[in-house]
Amino acid sequence: MAEAFVTLTGEIQAKSPAISFINSNKGKPLLVVNDYTFKLNKATTTTKYWICTINGCAAKVHTDSNNR
Repeated sequence: MAEAFVTLTGEIQAKSPAISFINSNKGKPLLVVNDYTFKLNKATTTTKYWICTINGCAAKVHTDSNNR
């Protein structure tokens, strides 16, 4: 069993997410990560907090104030 785990783990490769920014129809900023859309929920001087726009989705993202 341990050998199978090592083999599977060795095959996993990290991929960078595809990230972009768009505006909603109302002109609000939206963050798009791998085809999932997040709306800006809160912004502080150093961090922006984004929440998923799909009902029931609990995913959240945070970026620095420069959207990195």
